[in-house]
Amino acid sequence: MTYVVIKKIKNREYLYLVESKIINNKTIQKTLKYIGPKRDLTEDEVNCIKESQERKDWILLNFEEQLSYQKHNELQKISVMQTKYLKKLDIATLEKEKEKFLSDFISNSNSIEGSTMTQNETSNYLFNNIVPTNTTKKEIHMAENLFEAWKYVQKNKDKFPNEKDLCELHKLVNKNIETEETLGKFKKYQNYIDEIHTSAPIYVKERLKELLIWIKKAYKEMNDFEVAFQSHIQFEIIHPFVDGNGRVGRLLLNWLLMYKNKEPFSIKNKNRGQYISALNNSRRGKIEAICIFCYEEYCNQYKFHNFEN
Repeated sequence: MTYVVIKKIKNREYLYLVESKIINNKTIQKTLKYIGPKRDLTEDEVNCIKESQERKDWILLNFEEQLSYQKHNELQKISVMQTKYLKKLDIATLEKEKEKFLSDFISNSNSIEGSTMTQNETSNYLFNNIVPTNTTKKEIHMAENLFEAWKYVQKNKDKFPNEKDLCELHKLVNKNIETEETLGKFKKYQNYIDEIHTSAPIYVKERLKELLIWIKKAYKEMNDFEVAFQSHIQFEIIHPFVDGNGRVGRLLLNWLLMYKNKEPFSIKNKNRGQYISALNNSRRGKIEAICIFCYEEYCNQYKFHNFEN
């Protein structure tokens, strides 16, 4: 049985998560985690702590692929074709293609989180210095911040991301939106996705370390696309930051693809409902949901006309 207790140390009170067991008719109490200075905790907070202790916030139980061999091949073929297509372009056209993708990725990723800036408005603002009308200061920050965060990913894509990188991405994504108190720092208080529980703050560093270790091992056991798709849902379950987890998560998703020389892709806001449904189903143990969704989004990102003789 696990529960939260108050311990007094040098006249100060602190909260700890403890486990109680009966051994040989004696009750043995074992301290599991330090929670922090004494404060009121809601029932949901306590439940999140207990769920994290019981590892109910971890769904990557093995290295099992969810997509068929044929789908893996299709994803790889699409990525290779896009890479070849880009390599044949002249410098000016290539730059336009990059701008087009970034406008697509940034506008959609931000729209999923509530921004009203369209792809055209995002493109005009980022690449033509045209400020859109009827947009909030926060929406402008969201666009320019995600642009800077993408540059960070692009610059570092050849190395494996670490905890420091994730914090830096958060700092870039929410610059001028959050304060220095939380910017680039892991959450200190429980957050939720609507009413869905996420990892308890005291388990965030532990879970992210586990995730990064899992990804490294998974690259040796699984298809590269599946590693990126499956790790995305686990990152969103952890939800390590106060805000910006979706945007950071989608940056990490593409970092993991580009690290393995795969082309990046954009999750479309028009498919937000399906995206949220896939995340929720995956949280319940049906990991294939996020894999199928990402597979379909990726296939729709790059379409080529097949000229046959």
